[in-house]
Amino acid sequence: MSTSVLGSWADAEGEFSAPDVTVNPDGTKTVVTYRLNQDGKKVKVTQRIREVKVQEKVHPLIALRKNWKKYGKEKNSPPGPDTSTTQIGEKVELKLGTSWKETEKAAEEEKQQDAQKVVRNSIQCRTCGGDHFTAQCPFKETLGASQPQKEAEAGDIPVSGSGKYVPRHLRADANGNLPSRDRDDSTTLKISQLNTFVDEDMMRNELLARFGPLQRVTIVRNKETGESKGFAYVAFATEELAQAALDQLNGKGYHSLILHLEWSKKRKQ
Repeated sequence: MSTSVLGSWADAEGEFSAPDVTVNPDGTKTVVTYRLNQDGKKVKVTQRIREVKVQEKVHPLIALRKNWKKYGKEKNSPPGPDTSTTQIGEKVELKLGTSWKETEKAAEEEKQQDAQKVVRNSIQCRTCGGDHFTAQCPFKETLGASQPQKEAEAGDIPVSGSGKYVPRHLRADANGNLPSRDRDDSTTLKISQLNTFVDEDMMRNELLARFGPLQRVTIVRNKETGESKGFAYVAFATEELAQAALDQLNGKGYHSLILHLEWSKKRKQ
C-alpha cells in the first residue's frame, strides 16, 4: 500500500480509483476504497458488507423518487446511496399518538386527588372527628355539645375550658362576671395620616406624652406584611384629655404628614 502524502482532497481526487467490489461465496461483498487520513496520508479501507433486502410499504411518491435516475458523474451508478461514501444508520420512525390529552387529564385528576387528601388529613371535626370543619358538622346538633359550648362557638359568650381561645377583654373576672359586650369608646380618638414607621411607643412617648396616661394605643396594620396602614385608635383616661388632644393636635404636622384626629364614635349632641 502506498503511503505517499497528498496535498489535499482536490489533488487526490484524480488518483483515487472507483471502489473495488468483490462478491464473496457467502453472499457478502468486500469493498476496498482509498482515503486520506487525518495526517494527509493515503490509506486503504476494506469493508465487508452484507446486503439485506427489506420490503416496506411507502407512499407512492416516495417509491417514485427512489427510482429516479442519477445524473452527472453518478449517472451510471445503481439507484440508492453509494456505500463507499454513505453509511446507512438505524431507521427511526416517528409515531404520533393522540393519547397525550388523556394522559395530561389523568395526571391533573391525580394531582387534585392528592391535594384533597392533604386537606382531609389536615382538617378534623372536634365533634365527630370527621374530615370537615366543626361548624359544618352534620352531627353537631345530635352529638351535641352543651348549650354554653354552642353559644361559645356561635360567639355569644366566652366559656373557659371549651378549647376555644377567649380574648382577655372577654374573659370573666374572679367573681365569674362576664364583661359587657358594648365597649366604652367615649374616650377613644382615631388618629389618621400617620407615617408608616410610627409605632405605639413613639405615640406614647412623643406625640401623646403630655396627654397621658393612655389606656390603649392600637395602630392598624396589614395582616400579611405587618406594615402600618397610617391610622390608629387611642383611648385616653378621660374625655377631657381626649378633647384636649383633639384640639391641640388636629391639623398639626408630625413626621412630614398632617395629622387628622376625630372621635372614633359619633358624639351625642
